[in-house]
Amino acid sequence: MGLIRYLIFENPTTLWVLLVIAAVACGTIWRRTGSPGCRAAAVACVAAGVLVGILAWAVETDREKLQRTLKTMSDAMAASHAEMFIERISPLYQSGTLGKAALADVVRRGLTHVRADADTPTIAFGSGDAVVTQVCRFYPAPGSKMMLPPAAHRVVWEGVFAPDPDGEWRLRSATAISPRRMTPEQAARYLPRKPKRQ
Repeated sequence: MGLIRYLIFENPTTLWVLLVIAAVACGTIWRRTGSPGCRAAAVACVAAGVLVGILAWAVETDREKLQRTLKTMSDAMAASHAEMFIERISPLYQSGTLGKAALADVVRRGLTHVRADADTPTIAFGSGDAVVTQVCRFYPAPGSKMMLPPAAHRVVWEGVFAPDPDGEWRLRSATAISPRRMTPEQAARYLPRKPKRQ
């Protein structure tokens, strides 16, 4: 059942190719022999291809929802749009004793001084959640005088995502795993401190 679901909803092209081959083969045999069974099989393959297309278009899988979340977060980093990024953080986010508010503060401060490019993520689905591993390269934002340490030039992040009650996949936890382990809150010590209020 898992393979069929994958072929229909996440990789329908493979199924379409198989159905086209089957339809052409059955149609060729029908034209040569006049077999009504082959004609029915060819029509059934075409109908199945149309049905697969409708289902693939109508149903958004968990993988597609997560990929949409990751693209939104990546676009937000590139555009320095902190609030768009924060909206993709779950209210259930937890990093040690810190929650979403602490990470939101880091994101706002970070996108003031830093930009990031990210490689294509690796996604591993578990039971109700997914672990995303992604290489990010950080560099100072235009106009920022911040000096990033060499270790920040290539960081491998690992994030756990899960669906919230509204069905949207959001970030539940995040940790840098290379060049050394640290949470986003720990990484924030490299950012300039907030100016003190007078």
